[in-house]
Amino acid sequence: MTRLLVVSDVHGNIYALKAVVEGVRGWDRIIVLGDLVDYGPRPGEVIDYLREHDALIVRGNHDHAVAYGVDCRCGEATHWLSVWFRENITNKVLSRRDKEFLSMLPLTSELEDSNVRVVLVHASPSNPLYSYLYPWLDDSSICSMLRPGLRLEGGARDCMNGGVYLIGHTHLQFLRTVGGTLVANPGSTGEPRDGDPRAAYSVFDLESSTISFGRARYDVDRVIGDLEDLGVPDPYLSALKVMFREGRVP
Repeated sequence: MTRLLVVSDVHGNIYALKAVVEGVRGWDRIIVLGDLVDYGPRPGEVIDYLREHDALIVRGNHDHAVAYGVDCRCGEATHWLSVWFRENITNKVLSRRDKEFLSMLPLTSELEDSNVRVVLVHASPSNPLYSYLYPWLDDSSICSMLRPGLRLEGGARDCMNGGVYLIGHTHLQFLRTVGGTLVANPGSTGEPRDGDPRAAYSVFDLESSTISFGRARYDVDRVIGDLEDLGVPDPYLSALKVMFREGRVP
């Protein structure tokens, strides 16, 4: 296993997920950094597809909310939409087996048989479900999120030889180097929010410890059509159309 296809924040968008998995060549395993559900119309198919492909998955805040019946604690701009969608769509279309699967996903994971430590987490090691590790944060702030409890007397130097951290949650594709630590976010596969509506992903080559990023086009109209078939009313449908078609929060 040398080439990892890394996706995150699929959010029930089976069309975007398939476009990435079937369009990218030469990967050995799929890594999923959480949030398989909510916002998108086909969360059960996403779960089935990833299980069929033996993906290594960590739990996201939306997965946790569905599995345990708690609030997702997502950003204020999308919280109203998330709550309605989870209660009226996600919880109704998912089976009990699906929810049990989500509940058993680990909060963090590490790759085995790698020559460098590779940590997988949805948000950050300091708060695996809810913290937002943004690309514009300063090095010391990022270091404290990667290594909770560490005294930051040395600033970014405290992150020397820290391995690789693969994270999601912000829906923003980026790569940062902090001291000797590599931090990479593949962006959102199912619902990008950086102004580019194409499905986002990254490929991590374990042998060379290099990460490349990509985007894949998919049929957004099929997602919208499914949402309409599910009877999603306005203002929720209008907001989702903007998010899927324009890659931004309305």
